[in-house]
Amino acid sequence: MNARLEECVITSRYLRRDQRYYIHEYKRGHEETADVLFVQDGMDYVEHGGILQTLEAILVNSESHHVVLVLVPPSSSEERYHFYHPKGKQHESYVQFFNKELLRDIRRRFTSNGKKLRKIGLLGDSLGAAVSMSIACDSPESWSHMLLQSGAFTDFHGVKVRNLQKKDWFVYQVVGLGEESVIYPLTGETLPILSFNRTLHHQLQSITDTITYYEEDEQHLWEFWRRDLPRALNYFIDTNTKGERDEQYV
Repeated sequence: MNARLEECVITSRYLRRDQRYYIHEYKRGHEETADVLFVQDGMDYVEHGGILQTLEAILVNSESHHVVLVLVPPSSSEERYHFYHPKGKQHESYVQFFNKELLRDIRRRFTSNGKKLRKIGLLGDSLGAAVSMSIACDSPESWSHMLLQSGAFTDFHGVKVRNLQKKDWFVYQVVGLGEESVIYPLTGETLPILSFNRTLHHQLQSITDTITYYEEDEQHLWEFWRRDLPRALNYFIDTNTKGERDEQYV
């Protein structure tokens, strides 16, 4: 395991088991606030996405910053499907675990040490992006940022978004032009990822004014998400929260 990662375990009533997750903190200076990014497929982002090195390269010249990565890995591809996919047997349980147990646990960890959590975001690719949207829609006031790489969205997520009122979300969304017919290996279903991202982008525009959307000449591969990750993380780091944005115009 990477020495810079702190391994944590939380006992979940919703999942009916212990769930392992990892924390990586990048601290420079004496910030009174922390920005927290929850990462689906957390260890894949470490091993295939290079997220730790990318974050450090972005912040190396920062005089003061405190960014926390909460890396949440599923234990298998089967568990990933049942947690992340709307048709998965434990999808709703995972969403409740995230909002009612894991998020609260992280809040307590840092606020008990006098830290204020400024930004709280979600990062995921493919089904990880899809479950991030499910989590945010279930508790929309809890989240400020969503970083969505090649989200494997369905009509389920469109309905969730359409039922929301205006939100102060910051959304980063990217999809590849070669992702229109992606075959999910576990089930054999074909996922029209490009089309669903275009549809969801249009729907998100009705609930948030702060959304950044890219279509790239890319396929449904980790190489794409790794190359895109610096831009996504910069979006999370550089965008202000709604309150800070308002204060600029007072």
